Amino acid sequence: MVINLINKINTKIMKTLKSMLAGIALLLAFVTVNASAKSHTSQPTQTDVVNIYISAVSNGKVTDLNKVLDNEMDKNELLDYLKNNTVAGVTVNTTTTVLSNDDGSAKVKVEFKYDGYTRIDILTLDKTLGWKITNVDSSNK
Repeated sequence: MVINLINKINTKIMKTLKSMLAGIALLLAFVTVNASAKSHTSQPTQTDVVNIYISAVSNGKVTDLNKVLDNEMDKNELLDYLKNNTVAGVTVNTTTTVLSNDDGSAKVKVEFKYDGYTRIDILTLDKTLGWKITNVDSSNK
């Protein structure tokens, strides 16, 4: 009889422990999914990255540009160039053309049309956690 009582208590304890562990596992799963979803939504989109680049080249606003440049790029060289070669108050018209695009990479052509001068930049973008500029090829017309 005592053994039977001990077995019943052990069974209840085991059921309680299983329920608690299942609840903890479920809670951890929800926390992980929620954290993952929030981190990806705060990343800039492909359009955001291109607009930040255009703003940096057109207006010299390079504060956000550092966030969208890939770590493999020579960020300092590009940022210094843009800071020193952007003329305030100059009228510029921009045109963007998507040359190629898939889930993980894109090439975007950006034309900066100044008075009597056109600068053409081909941006290579890659997506890991968010879109980043990995290469810029510039030419002039």
